[in-house]
Amino acid sequence: MKLRYKFFALLIALFTVPKIHQGCDICGCGVGGGYLGVLPQFQKNLLGLRYLHSSFHHPATLLNSTDGQLLKTDFYHSADLWLRYYMTDKLQVFTFLPYKVNVRSYENGYNEWLAGVGDIQLNALHQVINQGADPTKLLRHIWFVGGGVKLPTGKYMQRDSGRRMFPLPIQVGSGAWSFIFQNLYILRFKNFGFQTDVQYRHQLANELQYRMGNAVVASGSAFYWWQVSPHIAVLPILGGQFEYLEKDTEYGYTKENTGGKYILLTTGMDVYYQKLIFQFFGQFPVVSQLQEAQPTVGARVGLGMAFFW
Repeated sequence: MKLRYKFFALLIALFTVPKIHQGCDICGCGVGGGYLGVLPQFQKNLLGLRYLHSSFHHPATLLNSTDGQLLKTDFYHSADLWLRYYMTDKLQVFTFLPYKVNVRSYENGYNEWLAGVGDIQLNALHQVINQGADPTKLLRHIWFVGGGVKLPTGKYMQRDSGRRMFPLPIQVGSGAWSFIFQNLYILRFKNFGFQTDVQYRHQLANELQYRMGNAVVASGSAFYWWQVSPHIAVLPILGGQFEYLEKDTEYGYTKENTGGKYILLTTGMDVYYQKLIFQFFGQFPVVSQLQEAQPTVGARVGLGMAFFW
């Protein structure tokens, strides 16, 4: 059975994690996964469900092996329930509740599974400028600033059948608080638009004294609003994303084979039908700067549905 089908079956069954062998200490841990598309219905409340998949491919080195078995790929799956709600006319809040299944695949075909509720994230954005609905403006601007916090709600000390703990990057949670600062800007000209989103993520250490590296994520996307019919609109999206990750630390000492830089090409499409949004997107690596033993970032894909009112 394919991994994605297993994932959905496990969500339905709310299964317990099976016994697993120890993995090596090198994992993929990109900061992607927060992609929500353009969502030009900026004045609406939204309730959505999305599925995200990403992968990291390990090089064939001694550092990427466990009990003589070479590690091949780490797969990250997440099903997120999320909400955007306007507390006031100028303040919108976001909530993200993820359920994660992470799979570690070896060259001999053996897979290890970790699963559970991940770290819950809360964000708030304040509207600085909003000319989106002003028909007198040829160029219309929308600008939000704000931030958020990621709570240490996910499991981060899952162990194998030998009671050995998996490395933190492949755990479904971090065990630590994280703080996010965000700047979101949208420029529109008729049916064309361009969105930029810059985030800085500051990580704290968990009780094991492991601290994920701070990160900067900057993205830009061009889009076009195509009104197919009175009830259907299509929004094709094309852009890119840059990610910079500092190295992790443990007990204050730098962890080698962590951190790095990525540039990804983003493409997607949002389909609007009455009060529903259907989303499809992919992010594909074009540039990466990593240590030799680090896994390379693979494609990220996602789909989702949201209801607005």
